[in-house]
Amino acid sequence: MTLLALTAGDTALIILAAFWGLLVLALCVVLLNTFRVLESTKMTIDTMREETVPLLREVKGSVERANRELDRVDTMLVSANDIVGRVEKLSGLVEQAAASPLVKVISMGAGLRQGFARARGKKK
Repeated sequence: MTLLALTAGDTALIILAAFWGLLVLALCVVLLNTFRVLESTKMTIDTMREETVPLLREVKGSVERANRELDRVDTMLVSANDIVGRVEKLSGLVEQAAASPLVKVISMGAGLRQGFARARGKKK
């Protein structure tokens, strides 16, 4: 009966094989944990996508409605600007039409007053 006789080289190979086995086992644990983290991250991203896509649709609709309202307001501002321009022209015409006769009446009144003042002054 012979017992297994191990040499120093055989013992070193057994230790090296055990070390590599432990290293592979440790790497498997690290990869398993990495897989769990990636799976959790994927689930979080999917949940965020499910929540943000409807929100983005609502935001898009709100922006489109706001743009339509801004277009309406812009149209109203253009119309108001046109009205202001017409009122300015009309007020200028009224001013010209009323100013010329008014100036003539005022100057005639001033002339008559001076005339009456001179006439009274000569009588005294």
